[in-house]
Parts: sequence; structure tokens; C-alpha cells
Amino acid sequence: MFKNYLKIARRNLFRHKTFSLINILGLTIGLTCCFLIMVFVRHELSYDQFHAKYDRIYRLNYMPKFAGFTQYIGLTPAVASPLLPDFFSEIEKSARVYRSNATIEIPNSTNPRPVKFDEERFFFADSTLPQIFSFQFIEGDVRTALKQKFSVVITDKIAQKYFGTKNALGKTLLYEGKHPLKVTGVIKELPDNSHIKIDLLSDYQTMYATESELVRSNIPKNWVITHSATYVLLRPGKTAESVNARLPKFLATYADPNVSKGIEYKLQPLADIHLNSEIENNPEPTGSRTYIYVFLGIGLMTLLIACINFINLSTARSLKRAREVGIRKTLGSEKAQIVFQFLGESMLLSSIALVLAIVLIALLFPVLNDLTDKNLTLSYLLENPGLVIVFVAVALIAGLLSGSYPAFFVARFQPITTLKGSFVSGKARGGALRQVLLGFQFIASIMLIIGAMVAFRQLQFLMEKPMGFDKDHILTASLRSEKITNLFATPSDSSYLKLKTFRNILLKNPNVKEVTFSTRQMGAGAVQRNVAPEGKTRDANLFIGTVGVDFNFVKTYGLKLAAGRDFSESHSTDKTAAFLINETGVKQLEWKSAQDAIGKSINLEGKQGRIIGVLKDFHNLSLQNPIQGMVMDIDQPMFTQVSIKLSPREMDKTLGYVREEWDKYFPEKGFDYEFLNQSIAASYATEQRLSKLIGYFAGMAVLISCLGLYGLVSIVTQQRTKEIGVRKVLGASVSSIVQLLSRDFVVLVAVSLVIASPLAWYAMNKWLQDFAFKTDIAWWIFALAGLLTITVTILTVGFQSIKSALINPVKSLRSE
Repeated sequence: MFKNYLKIARRNLFRHKTFSLINILGLTIGLTCCFLIMVFVRHELSYDQFHAKYDRIYRLNYMPKFAGFTQYIGLTPAVASPLLPDFFSEIEKSARVYRSNATIEIPNSTNPRPVKFDEERFFFADSTLPQIFSFQFIEGDVRTALKQKFSVVITDKIAQKYFGTKNALGKTLLYEGKHPLKVTGVIKELPDNSHIKIDLLSDYQTMYATESELVRSNIPKNWVITHSATYVLLRPGKTAESVNARLPKFLATYADPNVSKGIEYKLQPLADIHLNSEIENNPEPTGSRTYIYVFLGIGLMTLLIACINFINLSTARSLKRAREVGIRKTLGSEKAQIVFQFLGESMLLSSIALVLAIVLIALLFPVLNDLTDKNLTLSYLLENPGLVIVFVAVALIAGLLSGSYPAFFVARFQPITTLKGSFVSGKARGGALRQVLLGFQFIASIMLIIGAMVAFRQLQFLMEKPMGFDKDHILTASLRSEKITNLFATPSDSSYLKLKTFRNILLKNPNVKEVTFSTRQMGAGAVQRNVAPEGKTRDANLFIGTVGVDFNFVKTYGLKLAAGRDFSESHSTDKTAAFLINETGVKQLEWKSAQDAIGKSINLEGKQGRIIGVLKDFHNLSLQNPIQGMVMDIDQPMFTQVSIKLSPREMDKTLGYVREEWDKYFPEKGFDYEFLNQSIAASYATEQRLSKLIGYFAGMAVLISCLGLYGLVSIVTQQRTKEIGVRKVLGASVSSIVQLLSRDFVVLVAVSLVIASPLAWYAMNKWLQDFAFKTDIAWWIFALAGLLTITVTILTVGFQSIKSALINPVKSLRSE
């Protein structure tokens, strides 16, 4: 019996090629889109699950409420971690992890130009970390790899990079040009689904050994500075809730009483880190649960549109097979047999679509990686057979659900009616349901089109909105690695003299317009520090963003003054007792106006001075964030960034000149630079990917809808062949016939637009709430989406309608 069903299904597949092709193509596209989304979602949900003790690992998060923070951050003071296992019986192990980008090179290299790289994923960690995380050691002993001072564990990728081989045990790397580190272990590179990416891992005591004496004496007892990520391993059967309940007592026991009341600690499950975008200071960009839901919704919507196509085409075409069903019933076929026959045909189509979808997935992995910033390959599917099983199940369920209604629909046909032919010539049954399903297709397509346009418009707004400072042709680079020492730097005229000389040398090149120094890269925010305006003390706990700058910083970036003056070397006190503040900072410190702020006294953590100028507000963070209050001062010993404004002429030649001078003045530091406009654009990478994703899927939804619409119109015009012939004989024009056939579909699009518009507005308006600065959802977006859908509908319907209208009416009437 099954063999017979399969034979008939195969015969119908080839007999009705256009119908079969449209259904297979629609299902293939729908399944491919859905499967690609499922691969991404599965990957996002699998973060850190490769750790053997995954369910017992937690990170200790920190909220310094005294500094005005209302959300936790992923870093804690270094003093806390060693005390945790003794205080909490629930905690088996605790480890600190401190990130410090570093310049690494091979010592005593015979290369005339030493190979050195700025490594952004260099970490210091306690020796207990390998007992918490699951590192796959290729060389070395997991128990002792981090127990020696000046040791380093590297990944196989780093070993290949520096030594040309994965066998690097016992070899030496030079840290910051002066500290040799012995390789005590080589590990396999951490998987792509790890919330922390580690390339080089040195022991925590080496961090102290390479810092200043002031740091070594301060950090081990400082309960305020956000320094290291702290990971803990709970004992089996113990819960984070019991630890969280006693963390206030832990702080009261060990921390300074003046500090402990203003801070909070809380354990966060390792499973929750990647998809919790509310926690700040994560080692890598986090994902978003909201985007997971959005992606899943889009994938399911696309698959549903494909299934609706199948249902509509199958029910419409079933009217042409009514006589076949009547004959089968007359010859003794049971209702169940007819249902199984039609279900078999739909399952065959979905099986073919499944095979094609898996092939397309393999080809489209690069597109998926571009959209999601992942590095997935076909091997990911092979390593996750459960995902393939889910694919097969989804395809079969889609085929079953899509074929169920048409199967039961045709099984209800009465043999007498169908054999007389009155069934087909009468009013088509199932038309109301087809209208509803087709309307849903239009609603989903219009919503995706509107969503794509709003997302693109918001991205364009973010990229084009003036930041309030010059960002073009400005090169930025780190003068030294970001280390905790920088916070405890002491004034040194000799170090600044070196920077000043470097600047003067660069300015000799006519293509170098300006060179300035600062403690932070422009657009990267500011360090929150305690400020006491006149009339208040530090106990008021007022915190404001601070950036140390050089005298020509404002000029280099084209910042505008709202009142007062800029820093000037001609004013001897500007170096030690002068501040600039922005307009938001004036409001934050509760001064009446920009002019009123001039001359006001402030104390910035011991540095006393007066406001000499008020800057007009500018965006020192991406436009997802509101403008924050900011204070600038001349802070030469803290400079870690150089900004070089270049002429667009002869850029490559100028960069070569800058690199050559850099190597002379900073031989210990690699010239790792980026252009400011590119780094700012990179901060909107998530929005760029989302805009692309919605755009692609909107295109796929419209394509699937057009395929279904084309097939449906083809069937409808075949059913109305005699009517068209009669109308032509009675004098109807081609245009009137096209209008007749198109009218219902155009009206349906209009109704769908009315329904889709408020739904799309609500969804996109909610998405825009995440941005402090956003575009408006203009009325013309909805009009354009409707016009686009109507145009595509008219073109699709019109092509088939004109084709039918041009048929000789004699042939049309004879065909009946």
C-alpha cells in the first residue's frame, strides 16, 4: 500500500511540475531560513556549556551604589576573592581573572625588526582557575601551569603565531619589552561559544610583580576599585541563593565600614552571562535574549508563510482533482486512504525541501556568520546531531501540518457531486480560509518590510548624526597597555617631554595636522570619579565622568565652548588647577547655567581647581546612551592614548612615516592603530547585523509570498477559464479582465496593511526605546511598505492575468 502511495505521489509530482516546483521552492526557502535561525539560537544558548562543571560555576558581580550605579558590573575589587572560600562553606574554589592588553614579542630575536604584537586577550589569573574552567591542555600540567611567577599558558593559535609550532612548552615570550614569561602550558583555543576568550594566561602574582609598588600595596586591600572578574565554584548540592543571602555579612566583616554600606555583591550563573546584556564590563560583547526572541519569531514567521503557501495551493489545486477523488471513492477507497495519499504527497514534497534546505544551509554559513558575527561551519552541525534531528522533525511536522487541511478537505468531497462536475464549476470551496491565510502572509511580509525600513533608518540615523566632535581622518593608538598602574601614576616631566617631542616630530610632516594626548579614546566614555563642587564634600558621593587631556585636545577634536575658555599653556595654573566641564555636567552639579559655572571650585579626588570653560555637549559614548556629565583636566602622567589628525592625501605614505617615528620613540609598544570613525561605526555592529537580517528575511518572505501568489492565481484563472472566455465574447477588454482578477488581491493587501501597520509600529517603537537617541517612525514608511507590497502583488497577479486574458475565447470555451 505504501509503495502504491509513493508511486502515485511521484507521478503527481512530475505531472504538475509548476505546482510542485513552487511548493518545493517555497518550503525550501522557509525551512532554510528557519534552520539558519535555529543554528544561531542553539549556538547562543550553548555558551560555556563545554565546561565540565558548568552548572556549578558562578561569577561574582559588583554594584558600587555609592558611585550612583544602579546595575551590576562584572568586575570586583581584587581583595574579595581570596576571602570567599574561608567565609562560605558553599564555595569550593575561587579565582580572579584580570585582563590587561599587552605587547608581546620573542626575546633576543635575530629578526632586525622584532616581531611584536599587541595582544588584547592577555589575562592574569589565580592558579585555581584551571580547576574551575575546563582548559584542554595540549602541553603542560593543569595542576601546576599557573603556580610559578612569570609563567604563561598560551593557546595553540598563539603558539603557532609566535613560534610556528604548537610545541612551545618551555619557550619564552617577552611581556611589555622587559619581563620574560616562560611558557608552562599550551591549551586548545577556547570554543567560539565562550563568554571569555583567552589567548595568553599568566599567573596572578606576575600581575603584581609587573605593577608599581604603589599598586602592590593598594590593590590587595582596596574595596572600591573594579579590578578583576571573580569566578567561584560551588560545592555539589550547594546553591547561589545561600551565598547571596550572606554576602552583606561578608562585606560587613571584611570591608571598610564606610564602603561596605554602599556596595552590593551577587553571584551570577555562568549560564546567564552571555545573554545578560544588562551587566557591564564583560570580557566580550554579550548577546541579547530580546534578539533571540526576535530571530526565532522571524524564522518561524518565514516558515509559516511557506506552510501557508502550501495549504493555499493544495486546497486550490484539490478542486481540479475532485473528479479523481470521486472515482477513488466510487471504486471503494476509504476516507482514511485518501487522507494518507494526500498526506504522503505533502510529506514527499517536504522531504525534498528538507534535503535542499540542508544543502543551502551548508552554502549559506558565511552569510549567517556575517549576520551574527559568528564563526560557524558545517562541522558544527556534524558535532550536534541533535540539531539535525530537530531539523528533520521540523520539516516533517511542517509537511504534516501543511498537508493535513488539504488532505481532509479533499477527503470530504462527495463522489456524486464531483463526478457530475458541478463541484468544480460551482463556487470554489475553501476560498474564505485561503483569503485569511493569504492575508496573514501579507501581514507578515508587510511587518517585516516595515521592520527592515525602520531598522535601516535608525542605523542611518546613528551613523550620520553629528557626534559633536571631529571624527574623520583621526588615527588613535594606545601609548601603553591598559594597566592598573595607570591609575596610580605620578607626575613625570620627562615622560611628557618624550610625548611632546614625538608630537613635534610628527608635525613636521605636512600631512599631519594635529597630535594630542588623552587618558581615554574619544567616544569610549569616561572614568567615573568622585567630585566635590564648592559647598559639598567627598562624602556627598557625587561621581562624574573624567578624562585627562592635553592642552590642544579641544582644538584637535573641534569641540565647541558654551562659555569660558579652553586650556592654554600660557596660563601656568591650567596644568594643576583648571577644569573644563560639559553642559550636562553643569546640570549634574546643579549650577544655574554655563556662565554661572565659570569660576566655580571643584575637588576631583584631591585635585583642587576651578572651572575655566564649559563645553557644548557631545557624544562621548554611542548613541544608545544618553550624554553623561564630564570633566576634563590636564593629566599628563596618565596619558595612554594618542590622537593624530591626518590629511586625506597620501594616507599610506603618512602612515608609514608615523609608524617609523613610533618605533623610534616607543620600541616596546607595537603600532596598533585604528581610525576613530571606524571604531565608532563598529559600536553599532549589532544594529547593522539586525538591519541586514530583517532585510534579508523580509526579502525571503516577499519572495515566498510571490511564489504562492503566482501559483494561486494560476489555479484561480484555470478555474475561471470559461468565465473569462464568456466575458471576452461579450466585449470585455484585457484591462477589465486583469482588473477583475487583481481586485480581490489588492483589496486584501490594503486590509493587511491596515492590520500590519499598528503591529509593526508597536514592535519597532518598543525596539527603539533601547536607544537614547532615535529616529521617528515616519508615516511614509507604512505607505511605502504598502505601495511596495501592492506593486509586487499587481506585477505577480497581472502577469498571469494578462496571460489568461489574451487566450482566444474560442479555446477557453472549448476547454470546458
